[in-house]
Amino acid sequence: MIRFENLSKSFWVRGERHLVIDNLNLELPTGVSLGLLGRNGAGKSTLLQIIAGTLRPDTGRVVSDGSISWPVGFGGSFHGDLTGAQNVRFIARIYGVDSEGLVEFVREFAELG
Repeated sequence: MIRFENLSKSFWVRGERHLVIDNLNLELPTGVSLGLLGRNGAGKSTLLQIIAGTLRPDTGRVVSDGSISWPVGFGGSFHGDLTGAQNVRFIARIYGVDSEGLVEFVREFAELG
C-alpha cells in the first residue's frame, strides 16, 4: 500500500508559484499494477520522485507498508547513449521480462509508429 496524506508540491516558475500536486489524499492498494497517465507537465514525474524519496513535498507525506523498487522516480535510469528501444531492453533484462515483448508494448503505448 502507498498512501498519500495531504500531499502538495509546487515549483517557482518565472517568479510565480506553480502548484503541481494539491492536497492529494489517496491510497493505492498492494498487489495491483497501476498506470500513471497525464499530459506533459501534469505532475507524473514529480509524484514518482516524491514516492521514491528523491523530492520532498511542500506539505503532507507518503506512507508505504512495503519497499519502493528502482527505478521509480529516478529520471537518470535511461542511458543517454542508447536508443529508446535499447534502454527498454536493458531494463527488461534487469527485471527478467521478455525484452522484445516489452519493446513492442512501449512502441504501441507511446504511439511512436
